[in-house]
Amino acid sequence: MADDAQTIRNINWRELFPFTNLFRAFRIAIHPSKLVLGLALLFLVYAGGRTLDWIWPARSYAVADEIDRYEAFRWSHAAGPSFEDYRQAVREDNAANYASRLTAGKIVTDPAAAHEAALRGEYKGSLRGNIVKARNEAFAKIQTTRAEALKTAKTDDERRQINAGADAAAARAGQESDEEFRIVNAISPRPIFDTFFEYEARQFHNIVDNAVTWNWLNGVLNASAFEPPAIVGRHSNDVRNNPGGVLRGIANLTAVGPAWLIRYHLLYFILFVIWFLIIWAIFGGAISRIAAVHVARDEKISVRQALRFSTSKLLSFVFAPVIPLIIILAAGALIALGGLLMYIPVLGPIVLGSLFVLALLAAFVMTLVAAGTVGGINLMYPTIAVEGSDSFDAISRGFSYVFARPWRMIFYTALSLVYGALCFLFVRYFVYVMLSFTHFFVQWWLGGQPARYWPEIWPPISDQDLSYHINFQALAWSERISAFLISFWVYLVLGLLAAFVISFYFSANTLIYYLMRREVDATELDDVYVEETEEDFGEPVPAVTVTGGVATVSGTTSAPESGPTSTPSPS
Repeated sequence: MADDAQTIRNINWRELFPFTNLFRAFRIAIHPSKLVLGLALLFLVYAGGRTLDWIWPARSYAVADEIDRYEAFRWSHAAGPSFEDYRQAVREDNAANYASRLTAGKIVTDPAAAHEAALRGEYKGSLRGNIVKARNEAFAKIQTTRAEALKTAKTDDERRQINAGADAAAARAGQESDEEFRIVNAISPRPIFDTFFEYEARQFHNIVDNAVTWNWLNGVLNASAFEPPAIVGRHSNDVRNNPGGVLRGIANLTAVGPAWLIRYHLLYFILFVIWFLIIWAIFGGAISRIAAVHVARDEKISVRQALRFSTSKLLSFVFAPVIPLIIILAAGALIALGGLLMYIPVLGPIVLGSLFVLALLAAFVMTLVAAGTVGGINLMYPTIAVEGSDSFDAISRGFSYVFARPWRMIFYTALSLVYGALCFLFVRYFVYVMLSFTHFFVQWWLGGQPARYWPEIWPPISDQDLSYHINFQALAWSERISAFLISFWVYLVLGLLAAFVISFYFSANTLIYYLMRREVDATELDDVYVEETEEDFGEPVPAVTVTGGVATVSGTTSAPESGPTSTPSPS
């Protein structure tokens, strides 16, 4: 008898190819509750950094492009002056240039006082005011000359030439003032968080752009091509244009920027990291919790419930990434104590040599912990959010999943990075088109004086860099208020774009955790820890209460009372 024919009606692609679950990350990340939490996270971290800049002494500020210069020195193997010498030389040159402008503009007459003010970055507004004043005087002179020349012009060709010459002169005056602004900004001390935040944001954009073009190893294999800027003529070097791929961008984002902060601003780093870990744990844990329930049960919990969960697990979220670092530092301290044996005459070196195997074993443990931390740190928050466990379970699962299936973990991470880059570019371009429409149609019917100052209120935007800077010194008080309010709304939109990145990061890592758990522990994707009651996740179930033979339907369920139940007597 011939076999009965069977027809395949449907294919569950997510079961056949589990990695396709990662493509759910965009839909999960774009949910408003996660965007609100991401925006709050960004705002609080940014506010904390700005507050530290406000209370920090200006003498400790950075020079222009200091982290980029530090990066160039780190990646270069060429012999030359140390970065400390280079940094000090740039600082002195900038202070001298700044002080000379203060005295030339008669803002500070005493050279010694001008030098001290330059080290602190004082009177920057006065310098900008002088630049604006000189530019306005140049514009007024050009307009006067134009008007006088037009009075004597006899033909249309002469008038066109006069207007063209005046417009060209005005453009040159504007370019000269812009160059003066750039120089003042370059020689002014720059706040620490401002420098760090700008560098980290730029590295993130480089990672995204290179991930899409599959440029992974550029700048790592040919690192010797990155020469540090020379002391002579250093102001003409553009250290930002060094090419680099994804891996170099990740190294700069996670190592170079923090290393600069630790080495030259240690106390600032400690205070900022404490604040960052608390805010990251509260809001990042809440985003992970919403994503965990969304993935497992296709249901959405409220922001209040997510924050309640993350605050109840605050210490677990905070210490999950910190404990491995403490282990590494503790093992390193033990090795350093063993090195002190070299101070003991005669017997010290011999004892150190005989116990050197213990140092190697400690270094082996440090290497395992470092490898597990690098590979599994992205799984720690999802572990706590999914399992409702503590930091030790998060570390254990993160390490075990990475060491059990390292190539699977690398594949999921790389796929999420490429997919996330494409999603980010789509959202960024969407925001760019929206802002472009707004910018164009607001100025569509503007003319005369409003059209002249509109580019100062909201400069033209670029699809490569949606942020912008406002020259408040060139505006009247009402225009300054307008520029401030417009920038508030524009940067709120840009903040939502950055919040999407944070939401996608936690959502994608939650999906990766579910996939790795199913691969290693054979646990299904719909298994999630539920601390709340069922009413917290959906519509309340109607409860039927029988009283005296009459059935009453209530809108909510209540816990049954303890003790024996009574049966109503029949009517």
